[in-house]
Amino acid sequence: MIEIVYGAAEWQSIAPVGTLVLFAMGILLNEAFNGEKHDAQTPFWFSIAGLAAASAVSIYVWEDGSSAFGGVFTNDGVAMMTNLIACLAGGVSLAMALSHLEDLGIKAREVYPLVLFTVAGMMIMGGAEDLIVLFIGVEIMSIPAYVLAGLHRRDERSSEAALKYFILGALASSFLLYGIALIYGATGSFSYTEIAAALPAADRGLVLGGIALLIVGLGFKVGVVPFHFWAPDVYQGAPTSITALMAVGIKAGAAVGMARLFLTALAPMHADWSIALWVLSAATMVVGNITAISQNNIKRMLAYSSVAHAGYVLAALVAGTPRGGAAILFYLIVYAFMNLGAFAVVASMAVPGNRRESISDYAGLAESRPILAGVMVIFLLSLMGIPPMAGFIGKLYIIEALVQVGYVPLAVILILTSVISGYYYLRVIVEMFMRDPVTEPPAIEPKPYLVGALLVALIGTIYFGVFPDSALDLARASFLTLR
Repeated sequence: MIEIVYGAAEWQSIAPVGTLVLFAMGILLNEAFNGEKHDAQTPFWFSIAGLAAASAVSIYVWEDGSSAFGGVFTNDGVAMMTNLIACLAGGVSLAMALSHLEDLGIKAREVYPLVLFTVAGMMIMGGAEDLIVLFIGVEIMSIPAYVLAGLHRRDERSSEAALKYFILGALASSFLLYGIALIYGATGSFSYTEIAAALPAADRGLVLGGIALLIVGLGFKVGVVPFHFWAPDVYQGAPTSITALMAVGIKAGAAVGMARLFLTALAPMHADWSIALWVLSAATMVVGNITAISQNNIKRMLAYSSVAHAGYVLAALVAGTPRGGAAILFYLIVYAFMNLGAFAVVASMAVPGNRRESISDYAGLAESRPILAGVMVIFLLSLMGIPPMAGFIGKLYIIEALVQVGYVPLAVILILTSVISGYYYLRVIVEMFMRDPVTEPPAIEPKPYLVGALLVALIGTIYFGVFPDSALDLARASFLTLR
């Protein structure tokens, strides 16, 4: 009989996730007994308090960096940065949802605990040092997201998005589970540390098969070509606030989980899996950017843009170095701000009964709503990688990581595809500043929570572009704690 002793390391490692889960359960209990007595702002502020508390706890235990529960989970720097990014995505998405869902006529108060549970799954993925824990994190993150995608029950597109996301997500999870089984069969362990030690003597065919299946399962969550086909339909069908959470939070959680797995457990096989990821990264950047050009719906355009950015993150993983790992963390930080901001602008365009998601709906926006148009320009230029926006520094850091280890062709592909992205980003800017409105723009009521979300995203996008050193140093220091 094995006796498990829970000490300070165990409690500290799960404290951020546990805090968030407790708040989510508190919201559920409050809704069960007092739901009809409060307006939507009560669970919203309780959710924000939960995300803030989880962030504070993450910062408090940051320096510990110890493994817990027999080495299956950790609270090192990488995990803690994942926690902060996930909480940021959850908080901004909820701020968007409070106003946006009301415009769409959605009265779904369950959105608040579902978002918190999704964020908790992201945090588990960020700290997983065991394949079973990684799988648990993926499922805790994914199952609430399936429900959130279908939140707009009266909209066929939302129901279709939820069904597609669920079916394809379940298929991806099965690939991930089979990959885990093959790695276990080859190494006899689920622990990242033990897998790395056992790989040199393991059956090569089993290991390569397991790695291939792991790439499929995790590649689906990140949105890597050719496992991206769900993203455009799901992003378009889901409410915009939920799309923002999927495009930023879920992608970040999956990307960090994938990076931790490949750069620790599978590091001895870098020469093998880097070839596959090189091809997938190049294909993702090319397909994502080229396909985005033909999109007339702005959410589908941002979906393919998100696919392209997954290629950028994957390129940093290909490098397989501490600099590449730090580039992943930094890029996920800046990507969170600029992408959340772009989706917040899309959400602010919606009016009751009309999502206003066509790119033509943005014609003349600079005249009718100049501040909103100006803010959107900043986010689009950052996504494009124009200095001095944060996106430029993020891409530059990835390029440096690639060139440092000789992956110059992949760096060139990144640069060329970024140039291609300028076409569809500039297309929106041209519509806003150089086109006359197709129809009379509807009156927009003030949405203070959406304004707050926009301000957070705007400040982060500008600050980390002009003053990137603090975040870069933090990303480097955090990645060095990776074992």
